Amino acid sequence: MQAAFPEAMVEDFKLLGSAQFGLPDPGDEHVIAAAVKTQAQALVTENLKDFPVEILGQLNIEARSADDFIADTVALEEGRAIAAIRKMRGRLKRPEMSPEDFLRALEANDLFETASVLTPHLGSI
Repeated sequence: MQAAFPEAMVEDFKLLGSAQFGLPDPGDEHVIAAAVKTQAQALVTENLKDFPVEILGQLNIEARSADDFIADTVALEEGRAIAAIRKMRGRLKRPEMSPEDFLRALEANDLFETASVLTPHLGSI
C-alpha cells in the first residue's frame, strides 16, 4: 500500500493508540487511534461488530461496510462515478468484462447494494 498510495499511511498516532476506546477487540484500538488522528468521519470495514455505534458515535465516526460506502459514493456524484467505473471496467483485460459481467462480479464479491445502484446505468458502464 505504501508504494501505491503513500498518502494513506497514518503515522505518529501511537500516543493516541495508548488510549483505550473500549472496543470489543483490543487489537482494533489502533484503527480508532488512526481515525481520530486523521479526523476521519467513517471507517470502511466488513468487521462492523467490532466497531460499535455507541463507541464510534462519541467520536463522530461511523463504521460502514464497503458496499454501503461505495453505493453512497456513487449516489453522491452519479455522473462522475459512472464515468470512472466505465473507465475502470474498460481497463480490465484478463478477462475483459461486459457491463453485465461486471455487475455479476460485484455481486460475487458481496457488493449487492453497489450493483443495485449501478443496474439502471448498465448501458453507461
